[in-house]
Amino acid sequence: MKSAVGLSLLSSALASSNNINHIPQKPFLDNACPSNSILHDGECLPTSYAIPSTTESISFQENGTLSLDESRALAQQADDFPWTFWPECYSSETTPEPVCVFTSQDFANGRGIFIVSTSKHAHEMLKKPAFTDPNALSRINKHENPPFIQYEFPGKGRGLVANKTLNRGDQIFASTPLLITNPMSYELLESERLRLAHRGVSSLPPTSRSSFWALLDHFKGDPVDDRINTNAFEIEIDGVSQYGVLPEIAMLNHDCRPNAAYFWDEETLSHYVHATETILPGQEITITYINNERSRDKRVTNLKSNWGFECSCSACSAHPFFVAESDARVEQMSQLAALLDDWTPASRATPEMGEALLSLYQQERLHASMGVAYKHAAEVYSSFADRDMAIKYARLAVEYSALDKGFRDSDVKAMQSMAKDPTMSWSWKKRVGHQRVGGGCGHAH
Repeated sequence: MKSAVGLSLLSSALASSNNINHIPQKPFLDNACPSNSILHDGECLPTSYAIPSTTESISFQENGTLSLDESRALAQQADDFPWTFWPECYSSETTPEPVCVFTSQDFANGRGIFIVSTSKHAHEMLKKPAFTDPNALSRINKHENPPFIQYEFPGKGRGLVANKTLNRGDQIFASTPLLITNPMSYELLESERLRLAHRGVSSLPPTSRSSFWALLDHFKGDPVDDRINTNAFEIEIDGVSQYGVLPEIAMLNHDCRPNAAYFWDEETLSHYVHATETILPGQEITITYINNERSRDKRVTNLKSNWGFECSCSACSAHPFFVAESDARVEQMSQLAALLDDWTPASRATPEMGEALLSLYQQERLHASMGVAYKHAAEVYSSFADRDMAIKYARLAVEYSALDKGFRDSDVKAMQSMAKDPTMSWSWKKRVGHQRVGGGCGHAH
């Protein structure tokens, strides 16, 4: 049985993240209260109960929750309280602690955000530069004079079209999410999970709330839940997989061979979108919603089941002959990557394999994920002590990997180090003495 619970028991922890680990959990699980009650110090009390530290009785709605005006007033009475509203929470026998909705209307210069998660996870986010460093979001949410216009594509829906030439590496936009939700919320009763989501949307600043309601909904279920399910992107915060909704990136349509890439920056709680090839005025800006290094059938099935549409991109709508050729190239890419990733004494990897992998990526127009291929090429040349070629491909790997994985990604840092001095790389001379088959590219040894 899952039930609404008050946060009196959590007030000291909510006021200061230093006390998060000392929140008493057991009463929430052992003493679940009916929806018309509030849990305080392990005891179910009437909804008219005056929460200690408040100067007057707080009245609850019929379902046992505070109105937004009341929860704002209560939050303002708490010292150093980081949230705009007093959080609303629900618990269950399977949640390690209550799942709550936390809102900050001041976040990101008034764009606002609501977080559906536990008190511990929400307060860990408060330690991020996104909340603590006024300059951390200096390049974020700058949507004035964008390099694109919104366009309605017949039979496809709205998308974004470039209104100027975009070169590889150009930032198209970067945004903070309107909401972040922890999958743990799905362990609640559906009615309770939806209540938290609706509450969160209602607590957003008016402009952001309008942006949320302008999002498309494909599945035609609960209007809030449907918009979240249709537009959410998986993100990771402190090692926990979560979901975020960003109205700007949600306007980008999918293409299995996109011309832009996005990544999530955990420290600034921001999604970046950059061009990965030249995009001319009038061209649609696209990203991939899925792992696009798979066969056509797997891509189409994935998109249909998760996003509810039939992919009509050029790679999926091509003649069966070209589809079969593409699928064969994708399979060969996987085989070459496995060979290049073999660092045992029996490895058959050669620089020529790295060159072949690069060629296949380019032929498949997988520009957004070329960082992986350049990394393989840099490492295999390094392993044969070819310093100059290792530097060449390490530099390209840094650029492409940063566009696809982010500035702080481990691959980006590793390739930066290799580009500076391949001889200090772990892969340097790892395969010197191995027999090489072939001698293409003028680098036979």
